[in-house]
Amino acid sequence: MHIFMVTNSPGEVMGWVKPAAERLKEKQKETIITVVIPPCQYASGMEDKVAGEIPAVDSVVGPSQYLKYLFLGSRPSSFRQAKKGVIVFLGGDPFHALLLSKRLKLPAVAYIQNLRWKRYFKRFMVLSETIRERFIARGAKEEKVVVVGDLAKDGMRVKMSAKETFNYWGLAPGYLVISFLPGSRLEEIRYMTPFFLKAAELIKKEFPSSQFLLILSPFVSKKELNAVNGESLSKTFSGVGAKLKKESGQWKLITKSGLKALVIEEKRYEAINISHLIITIPGTNTLESTYLGTPMVVAIPLNKPEAIPLDGLAGLVGGLPIIGSLIKRQMVKQYSRSIKFAAIPNIRAEREIVPEIRGIIKPADVAKEVIGLLRSPERLTEMKEELRKIARTTEGAANKVADIILEVGNW
Repeated sequence: MHIFMVTNSPGEVMGWVKPAAERLKEKQKETIITVVIPPCQYASGMEDKVAGEIPAVDSVVGPSQYLKYLFLGSRPSSFRQAKKGVIVFLGGDPFHALLLSKRLKLPAVAYIQNLRWKRYFKRFMVLSETIRERFIARGAKEEKVVVVGDLAKDGMRVKMSAKETFNYWGLAPGYLVISFLPGSRLEEIRYMTPFFLKAAELIKKEFPSSQFLLILSPFVSKKELNAVNGESLSKTFSGVGAKLKKESGQWKLITKSGLKALVIEEKRYEAINISHLIITIPGTNTLESTYLGTPMVVAIPLNKPEAIPLDGLAGLVGGLPIIGSLIKRQMVKQYSRSIKFAAIPNIRAEREIVPEIRGIIKPADVAKEVIGLLRSPERLTEMKEELRKIARTTEGAANKVADIILEVGNW
């Protein structure tokens, strides 16, 4: 059986594709899994490489291959071999999954939280009973909508104890560990790393013994940190430059003031797990921290709104020369005003669980919030408890998703 997983950006590849593919292979070894990655404004450019490194994935069709197939009819070998199978939508624009379904004459299922194309998918796999009820109220057939839980939770595995993790990186267990997650796209790394390092310098003045970690996305190469230069970004983002150096076998970003941030390239869940607090931008990072019960501060800088990816027509218009960036600035500002929350735990709770700092912001704004939290252990404890409540979602999503895919594939 051929399974084609259509996906788009970093969070979906690691949070959804990986656990679903692994469980499918466990259940049916002979299953052939191809990950299809159409072009997407939210992509990092590394999706095909990272997806290809997932052991359960047999082949990857990247954006350029997909476009050749779409417009030139050039079929990847995995498409030619498909006689029986399923198209699985796991992020991006569901239109691509349905297009493949039509062309390959295979049924399609979707792991999705907003109802779209209700007539064409054979199954909708959703996060919760609340979402299921919403789908049915909007006209989806009851038998089509199945609650499976959160795939991202199944994809998270902490394999070392806190003690082992501290020893692994040579960290001191008795002192604060503060981690930065600057994102998974090159522009995010370029802008947010100097921004977060400046915040770290301000935090260190108040808590001199703090230990700082910079947790890299698997979609970002360490070499990209060589371009971190706060001075060149001073017009839009306050920040500090840093040099990437190897000390005692460990890579660190070191600022002129001497602040050191240990660069974490592996065991990211273990790193988040031992952190007393993380500082991040919105995205999958906020969900991972929620499930690990790690308090966080979420920075949403609108200092350079034209660099923020947008869906559909807005994204295309924003890419136009000269006027595109001006139009996109206004769109981003309007969109920001229209949404109440950007961090996933706040969205799910429909109230502020973790602080969001949004607008034209400076590192000092983030540092002030972090320092306030660190001085209030009771606030951190309360946040941990609230995050754990949100994390109590349906277990075993990957197992249920795999069962549904195999069931539809055997029709």
